[in-house]
Amino acid sequence: MPGDRYHPGMFLRWGGLAAWLMVGVPVMTYPHESPAVLLGWTFAYFLFGAVFWVTSGSRQGNLALLGLEAACVMALVLTLCDGFEGALLVLVAMQLGSRVERRTGLLWIAVQTVLLCAAVTIHWSLRPALMLAPPYLGFQILAFLAFEALEREARINAELRSTRELLAHGSRMAERLRIAGELHDALGHHLVALSLNLEVAAQQSEGETREQVRIAQSLARLMLTDVSEIVDTLRREEAFDLRRALASMAAEIPRPRVHLAIPDDLAVEDAGLAHLLLRCCQEIATNAAKHAQAENLWLELVREGDSVGVRARDDGRGSERVEDGRGLAGMRQRLEQAGGRLEIATGPGRGFAVAALVPLRRAV
Repeated sequence: MPGDRYHPGMFLRWGGLAAWLMVGVPVMTYPHESPAVLLGWTFAYFLFGAVFWVTSGSRQGNLALLGLEAACVMALVLTLCDGFEGALLVLVAMQLGSRVERRTGLLWIAVQTVLLCAAVTIHWSLRPALMLAPPYLGFQILAFLAFEALEREARINAELRSTRELLAHGSRMAERLRIAGELHDALGHHLVALSLNLEVAAQQSEGETREQVRIAQSLARLMLTDVSEIVDTLRREEAFDLRRALASMAAEIPRPRVHLAIPDDLAVEDAGLAHLLLRCCQEIATNAAKHAQAENLWLELVREGDSVGVRARDDGRGSERVEDGRGLAGMRQRLEQAGGRLEIATGPGRGFAVAALVPLRRAV
């Protein structure tokens, strides 16, 4: 967890652990006639707890492990159903909220609710199954949507933090230009006037007085040169710290885990180019989470000849073909307007590979 920022994963892990304990305590403390049945229930119960501890402690989650958690719930219901096992399915739904798209998550919830209904019917009868399934379905949907919203908020906050670096850079440059203009227009003008008046005074004076005036004139010219150099320095753009902005984004994004690589000698001095590269990285990270369902994303800033850009790849599910949505279409348009290009390669089970290159506008 970056810094001391609150993350919903903390609430999920410890709150879920409390819910898991509350489901198990009544069964564990109630005497049972069949030790073998209780042993099977205990195994499924602790297996769920162990798997939940693993999946809730990571920003990524293997969907197979979430499926195993749901299977453990069905095993609990089929052995010793006490009617509260549906609460554990709510924990699964909460984890789905930050790992899959809405359509996939709601379909998953519907399937595991049908399985819960079937398991309760087998253990008891259809009537209690129909009484228990609808409330737990509603709880699952609520939990899923709530954690989906938290995930979206966390991603937006990450993008805002990285964009704030760019805005701060722009504000600093605006202030530097204002100060440079004031020095040039006010102090520079007065120094030129002083130098001209000293030239007149030198022509009208003689002896030691003329020598002193010449010295003052030389100092005035030196001061004018210093002011010009200071103005030039203030007007010269400082390199935007794109590395820090991207590192902030990588640390804040809850999913996927971003592995960032930036050469030590790469600095982007053009603020517009830095903003373009930052937006590309943000869009790539968003697509890796929403569409690729990736657990890891590798982002690298590269210098290729007279171009600079981003190369990225993820370990997501990939796709048979690339379809430009609104985000990709906008990124492609911005790159082409800057004289750059966007290349995307993918395949089922191979994740996405993205290359965004744009010509350098200034020296790097």
